Amino acid sequence: MKRHLPYSTPEGYFQDLQQRLADIPGKKQATTFQKFSPYLALAAVFAVAVVVGNVIINRTAAPAAASAREVVEYLMDSDLTLSQLEDAIFYSD
Repeated sequence: MKRHLPYSTPEGYFQDLQQRLADIPGKKQATTFQKFSPYLALAAVFAVAVVVGNVIINRTAAPAAASAREVVEYLMDSDLTLSQLEDAIFYSD
């Protein structure tokens, strides 16, 4: 039984192969900007993500708790003792 190959090379394919390969334009040397532009784009994406995340967190975060100095000033002004203030906070929750 004779073996039949389903694929074949077109006629004259190898005769002008060298010329066709020579006609393919050579690669141009990439500039420094072209070499680093993907990395710059990635860095820009991360910078934008950090800025947007920071804005979202700052706008949605609860206001900062009063400092210890403010608490002491409030206690001195209102003539409350620490235990009275703790009781007020405990019952308000």
